[in-house]
Amino acid sequence: MTKIYQKTLPAGKNAGFTLIELLVVVLIIGILAAVALPKYELAVEKARAAEPLSVLKSLRDAQEIYYMANGTYTTNLDDLDIEVPESKNFRYVVSGQLSVGVHSNKKPYLLAYRFATSEHASIVCGTTAQSDTSDYEYARKLCGTLGADISRDVGSSEGGPRWAIVK
Repeated sequence: MTKIYQKTLPAGKNAGFTLIELLVVVLIIGILAAVALPKYELAVEKARAAEPLSVLKSLRDAQEIYYMANGTYTTNLDDLDIEVPESKNFRYVVSGQLSVGVHSNKKPYLLAYRFATSEHASIVCGTTAQSDTSDYEYARKLCGTLGADISRDVGSSEGGPRWAIVK
């Protein structure tokens, strides 16, 4: 009994795929992988960035709770009921008047909470890379996926642009 769609050779052996058919399949898989891999890496980094973004939003919320309780904002992180965590993917840096920067250990972007003033947003995303590099483009893309308004720079420091997170 013969199976449907199966080729048979005159000696009764089943025929396999030709070399050309296999090469075409490998080529198609290669093209799909080349297109999908950058999108996958961006999605993974966006998931990783959720950790520091959550910490920075908690810091902003703690500042608002302090304001409601005391009638003024604090400039000392110790006055807030929040701790800056340890992380294997990010480096948290506390500086200045309640400014917390979060630098990625693996990718060229950073997130930061800075005490909100009239001309600056409180949570920003940015990079220290030069504007004509692939690192800059990667950071710009990632900041956009995190909800930053990448059409408007809200102030540079450490040599790169900062975009406001508008969530």
